[in-house]
Amino acid sequence: MRLLGMKNMCMLPREEFLKNIKSINQKRKFFMPRKKGYVIGDRLIMEHYHCLTIQRNAQPSKRALLFLYGGGMLISPDKNDVNSALKMSVLADCDVWFPYYPLCIDHGIDVLHEMILQCYREMTTVYQPEQISVLGFSSGGALAIGLALHNNALGKIIAMPRQIIAVSPGSVPATEEEKKRMNELNSVDMLVDVKFIEHVEYFMRHGKTMPEYMISGHRGDFAGLPPLHFYYGACEILSALAPSFEKVCQENNVSYTMHIAPGMCHCYAAIGYFPEGKAAFNEIAERLKFPE
Repeated sequence: MRLLGMKNMCMLPREEFLKNIKSINQKRKFFMPRKKGYVIGDRLIMEHYHCLTIQRNAQPSKRALLFLYGGGMLISPDKNDVNSALKMSVLADCDVWFPYYPLCIDHGIDVLHEMILQCYREMTTVYQPEQISVLGFSSGGALAIGLALHNNALGKIIAMPRQIIAVSPGSVPATEEEKKRMNELNSVDMLVDVKFIEHVEYFMRHGKTMPEYMISGHRGDFAGLPPLHFYYGACEILSALAPSFEKVCQENNVSYTMHIAPGMCHCYAAIGYFPEGKAAFNEIAERLKFPE
């Protein structure tokens, strides 16, 4: 029921919507979980932003995951998000970095891309890029793809990660056809409303002109991107952009897989009480495993 309430909140006027978002964030504070045998730390990125580091052992593992939670670029992570990262560490047998990235309540989307890329850059000082995977849910999925696009925009300043897994990646429709497809799905999406996309775009821009790829990820430079794996529910508005992501991957010879689960909602792979969600989460964990 709490998730269903998000749909109604999406349709509030912007000021009231923001007030509700801030109320949610006040209850969500940074915290460090505990797990026997694990080494869990707090690394500051850009001297300001927390990043949980979850290590399986005293020494860093060979494999690592950059885990990017979802929240529309506006909502802070809660304990469930952190626990999902911890669970993925167990299932995939890898270390995990979980950044508390800045939010578009206070910053433009460019600051978020800068922070995520810096976080990944610091990961590459501990792990080999080819041993790092990036996993993002919702807005985190957008940032997972955005990390690679931002790297391209800056001239490929860092080696790309092994793979990017994007679950229901957020993206603003850039054409009338995309808007039409999204509106057609709005009535069956029980979690996200098209009005939410409008709110998010407003806050992402923060009154400034932003690079197109930061607003609509499928409009970025996909040349040389690592393999991409997409997971959508068929009953979510963001699946309207799946054809656009497929097209840009094909045009740039990017290896990709596209999963659109019938009858499933936004970020279904993060919702364990759906058998399909649990299966998708476990499938993602298997993708993160590969021969040493």
